[in-house]
Amino acid sequence: MTRITVYPVEGRVVPDPELGGVLPPEGREVPRDAYWLRRLRVGDVSDRKPAAAKASAKAAAATGSAE
Repeated sequence: MTRITVYPVEGRVVPDPELGGVLPPEGREVPRDAYWLRRLRVGDVSDRKPAAAKASAKAAAATGSAE
């Protein structure tokens, strides 16, 4: 089965039926099935890495701080 990488949209807690628990903020590779395609369609997850996460990681690296 084809797999895709998805990221939770800010403010959303998305259950992961395959591994249990919730989808982590850094995203996860998941099966491209009806469940995840529905989550994409309704806007619970995105297939693009969140820009805010990239920006905060760059800022932490630039200042030498780790939050």
